[in-house]
Amino acid sequence: MGTNSSAATRHGAWRRRSERARAPGSGASLYLSRLRGSPVTDDGGRRVGRLRDIVVAVEPSGYPPARGVLIRGSGGDRFVPIVQVVRVSADGARLAASAAGDAFQRRDGELLAYRDLLDRQVVDARGARVLRVNDVMFAPVQGRLSLLGIDVSLRGLLRRLLPAWLPGRIEGELLDWSNVEPLAAEMPEVRLRLPHRNLARLNPSDIGRIIDHLPYRHGAELVAALDDVTAADAIEEVEKDRQPELFEQLSGEKAVRILDHMAPDAAADLLSDLPPGRADGLIERMEPEAASDVKLLLSFGSKSAGGLMTTDFVIALERETTREAVEHLRSQLDKPDLVYYVYVVDDPDNRLLRGVVSLRDLLLADPQQRLGDYMDRELRSVQPEDSGKKVAHIMSEYNLLALPVVDAEGRILGLVTADDVLDMVLPETLRRHLPRLFS
Repeated sequence: MGTNSSAATRHGAWRRRSERARAPGSGASLYLSRLRGSPVTDDGGRRVGRLRDIVVAVEPSGYPPARGVLIRGSGGDRFVPIVQVVRVSADGARLAASAAGDAFQRRDGELLAYRDLLDRQVVDARGARVLRVNDVMFAPVQGRLSLLGIDVSLRGLLRRLLPAWLPGRIEGELLDWSNVEPLAAEMPEVRLRLPHRNLARLNPSDIGRIIDHLPYRHGAELVAALDDVTAADAIEEVEKDRQPELFEQLSGEKAVRILDHMAPDAAADLLSDLPPGRADGLIERMEPEAASDVKLLLSFGSKSAGGLMTTDFVIALERETTREAVEHLRSQLDKPDLVYYVYVVDDPDNRLLRGVVSLRDLLLADPQQRLGDYMDRELRSVQPEDSGKKVAHIMSEYNLLALPVVDAEGRILGLVTADDVLDMVLPETLRRHLPRLFS
């Protein structure tokens, strides 16, 4: 889609489809830049003005059909419904004998193609990009003049700037409307309700990258349209220094639901950067278990082991057999994204750390053998007050992917992962290109 040949192929497909569903008197594809300013005549061929804009209806699916044209004449602008338009072509528009026209009154879901789309930012949901609209293409679809796509190339801008009388076609990079996510925040005068369904199919990292390239209000629009789980994952992928301001644009209800689904350490980091009053109010409305984890993490310094740790980890009991431990793990696997170590404790409530078993060893062990018989008892750990530098040194020295954090009695509180250490020592631009292992 980023090459001229692919753009031409896409345009050719549109042309063939348009020719199969050609409206009476209509031609093939038309660029808005060439239509705007073209003459408008009545049924007798007399000029009554110039085409100012095309009004389209943005619908949940399909190509937005034209509802009418805006014509500028000697008496000012007037709106003519599309049913009173006999023809729209590169030479201009021709009105039916019954065409009268009236002042334009915008209805819900309507936008003016030129005024509301040109030079605006949109999201390419297929390519996960933020693009600028340089031109708009129309063509007949099932007998109705419809908006088929946008031109996002410099050639599209050139087409607008060059005189219409120059010979030849200027082909650009055409993006099918089905892959376009217009932003309501870009069009404050337009009453659009956009579900942004295409975005939900993207990887959260792609959504995060899109949000990073948008103003805060625009990014918040996308986050608000996502389901809570996807929104939480996407927020975690947004640059950390942008997360608080983005979060401030969300409603309190949406913000709380997102926090409930975020990894505890990510939620704590975000909340620590919000104004104290706002953060406290959100924490009070969170689910009790999630709120408890966040409060614990916020009680430690950001560069300490307690501040770096996550409370998402899995445990098994020392007295369990391998088979029992595997069954016990099933109910916990919705927490971390990846499990490498299983921490063995004395009791599910007390959580006194006894040892550790790698997931590989657990899966290869005799199903009837007790964990206490083969777990590694010589495990390393740190306390919440220990520095991040100490954590990094131990993990590097012993080649660990994760390091448990325990209290003074030896009860496991959380886990510092390799991700957390990298977050501390690497710059933001490099961190975003590394895979997340545990959260």
